[in-house]
Amino acid sequence: MSKATEIREHLGVTRTIKLNMPVKLANGRELSELTVRRAKVGDYRATAHCASEVEQEIMLLARLAGLVAEDVEELDLSDYKQLQDWFRLCQEKPKAENDNLTQ
Repeated sequence: MSKATEIREHLGVTRTIKLNMPVKLANGRELSELTVRRAKVGDYRATAHCASEVEQEIMLLARLAGLVAEDVEELDLSDYKQLQDWFRLCQEKPKAENDNLTQ
């Protein structure tokens, strides 16, 4: 893991998720872990056109992981749950180095 990735994870900006069940993507690459970023309002806007909440969530999680929806659909349900858990965590205030100093 690069130093920049470590810093982003420490601040809560991204998280690397180790998949329980690695998958082979359409391009032939094997995916054993995902680095996902925090969601932004623009991500919601970009997926607002989706016909259902399930489709919107899959599209949104794909954007956060840098994948396409078809790749997310190949994930084991336990790994999809890890993505959902990260998304729920993203709805809270991110960690900050100086949080302890301001309290």
